[in-house]
Amino acid sequence: MLFSVQPKRTYAQFAILLGAFMKCQFQINSIGFSEITSTRFLSSCLLVLIILIGNQTCAQDSDSIGVSEMPMLSKHYGGHYGPIPKGLQNRNEIKKTKEWQWEYLGPNATPKELNPGGKAIPAYSENRGNGTGRINYLYVHPRKKNLVWACSPTGGLWYTRDGGENWLEGGTDFLPISGVSSVAVNPKNSKQWIIATGDGDDVFKHTDGLWRTRNAGKTYKNINGGDISTALPFGQPGDFYSQISEITCHPRNFNFLVASTDRGLWICEDASRPASMKWKRVSEGHFYDVEFLTLGKKTSNTIVAAGDRLAVSYDGGSTWEQMPSPILTDKENFPFLRMSIEWSPGDPRKIYAAVTCSKAETMSSIGEASLQVFNLNTRTWEFIRTLKKEMNNMMPTRARAFAISPIDAGLIMCGNVQPLYRSEDGGLNFSKIAKNQMHDDCHHLGFWKDGKTIWVGHDGGVSTSQDAGFTWELRDNGIGAANIFGLSVAQTQDNQVLYGGYDTGCNLLKNGEWSHVNWGDGFETIIHPDNADIMFATNQNGGLCKSIDAARFEEPIGSLQTKTEWHTWIRMHPVDHNMIFCSGTKLVRSRDLGKTWESVLNVQDLGSHLFNVYRFFMSHNHVGAMYAVVLNSKEVKPEIWRTLNINEPDATKIVWEKLPDIPVKGWIPAIVIDPNDPFKCWILFSNRDKKEKVWFFDNRNYIDETRNLGFSQGESMILQKGTQQRIYLGTDYGVFTRVKGETEWTLLTGLPGADVRALDINYKTRKLVAGTYGRGVWISNLVD
Repeated sequence: MLFSVQPKRTYAQFAILLGAFMKCQFQINSIGFSEITSTRFLSSCLLVLIILIGNQTCAQDSDSIGVSEMPMLSKHYGGHYGPIPKGLQNRNEIKKTKEWQWEYLGPNATPKELNPGGKAIPAYSENRGNGTGRINYLYVHPRKKNLVWACSPTGGLWYTRDGGENWLEGGTDFLPISGVSSVAVNPKNSKQWIIATGDGDDVFKHTDGLWRTRNAGKTYKNINGGDISTALPFGQPGDFYSQISEITCHPRNFNFLVASTDRGLWICEDASRPASMKWKRVSEGHFYDVEFLTLGKKTSNTIVAAGDRLAVSYDGGSTWEQMPSPILTDKENFPFLRMSIEWSPGDPRKIYAAVTCSKAETMSSIGEASLQVFNLNTRTWEFIRTLKKEMNNMMPTRARAFAISPIDAGLIMCGNVQPLYRSEDGGLNFSKIAKNQMHDDCHHLGFWKDGKTIWVGHDGGVSTSQDAGFTWELRDNGIGAANIFGLSVAQTQDNQVLYGGYDTGCNLLKNGEWSHVNWGDGFETIIHPDNADIMFATNQNGGLCKSIDAARFEEPIGSLQTKTEWHTWIRMHPVDHNMIFCSGTKLVRSRDLGKTWESVLNVQDLGSHLFNVYRFFMSHNHVGAMYAVVLNSKEVKPEIWRTLNINEPDATKIVWEKLPDIPVKGWIPAIVIDPNDPFKCWILFSNRDKKEKVWFFDNRNYIDETRNLGFSQGESMILQKGTQQRIYLGTDYGVFTRVKGETEWTLLTGLPGADVRALDINYKTRKLVAGTYGRGVWISNLVD
């Protein structure tokens, strides 16, 4: 297990703690009494006393995190984390729950490379596609370089006390939104943090605002503000695409906060009293970055904020001025501007900016990036150079991969995809650092104050350099932030799992050890139910490789004869295990485990308005049944086609029929065929409405079976064989389940707050395996 739990205390220990507690000054506000809310604490003074003893901080200027202060586990989100922002969508709204035990399978360290240099992991890709998960933001303690925090936009907060040798989960697993975009730490008390939830770059996860802990992640309290007229505008119903990119505190006043958001720049001048704290918006715009300038050992009154514009305050935040925009190379085609800014104490009046642009706020249609300098004295921009020519062009969502040495203003680091670049002349010239030093796709670079130690967060975890960027070491032991798209399990007594993950390829758990089997974006996988050494792994756009011995994934397979989407969807026939399928512009079939392929459905034959088979689904009970989801090129309203003879040897004799039009628009991630009738099925829509997300089709009508799923968003759905139609539903709230005849869905509590994108069942051990988007693989018993 990744997590640490609180040790049981003996009566003698309790007496010692009680004595120490009595010597401390008892102040309710000093421990955040309102943060320890629970439905039971009012009825038990003893419980309150125990919590107070565990959480009371006698030395407010302590600068260490003790072993006993590791984050506690909670069975599910509730009063443990304090009051919930009004109107916020969260797991606590689900009333029908079942306490359930989940075991974490990992990975929480970089898997070893399986057969590097082979066809699945060619020599040029070694160490570039492996890792644990995406880290978008890092914070290093200003006085202790071994005390570091790492933020995953989908997996939450992690911290290390030993320079990255070991990482601990930061207590965010059971917040309403567990992804974290940034963190601010009290430099005088490293137990006090403020986190911004969600994803500040790509909106892999939206934000519900800011949360504060006074006790190293044991408990959190939302600090959006209680008065709607002065509160941060996040965490409201329907607020699914909002961003807080960075939360920053004044270097010498932890209660002075600046929030960079997609809804402007916000300031709170006194966050010491959550009930009365007030936020004010000081600038419109989309902000990503804030810098408090210092002169020597003193903090100046100058604050600089950047995003789609540059805003400067010369009087400590009281008033703000919008500065001229930097030079854009092609403003007409790439109008969206994003800046990340850096400065050096050696020349604090010059603000260096990585200037990126795109057609919109996303990664698509990216324009040319450049390095430019804004002079605070003259209020003018100077163009230094392009970051594209002779370099990898920096993307807007990678714009934090830019840092300046605090010792030498001429030393600049810049990254994106491999490799990193290093300049010693203020950015006029950059040279490549040795290739393969870390995972591709850097998100955040930062120097420590010694000018030699550098940290970088990337799509594979965290790396560090101790020699000003020349050499790098991976430091991700303990980070369990894998983003899983799809998985399969072996029907064996041992846990064998093969999953496809975002930017980390496919990873295999076998004999208790994780291995990296191919690189790129990993998606769906197959493990043969009769021979667990036979496996299929995928990557983007139809990449498919095979293993016949579990030692290498390089068995050659024939041409797929189809153009797939980015997400490669494959499945093995549930009864005929020599037959596998892959979807794309054609749905193709192999009857010899991938050696040869044939088309069983050409989308062009269905109509010119359709362009791709997105996913397809089969049944153990009906060997000829298959339902295919076909995408519409004109609107987000797919069609469902089915056949009852997909196992017909002559592909030309396979007959397809279209189901009646679906009553709603949206994506369909899963279909489950009724085990008693192949003409009936359940259909899952991936939306957040409180209705119309789960449908039952009775071969004539669509019946809404959403019931009590609340605002949860469904991502996966499977049927347990041999039961009264028990369905497991993977969502961003966790796993729900329901059997025929039950009026409501039951939420199986205990999973972290990451989306459950994939589900599978090991019938030999009767285990349910869940793949989460941000917190890796988890396993539990079946409900029955």
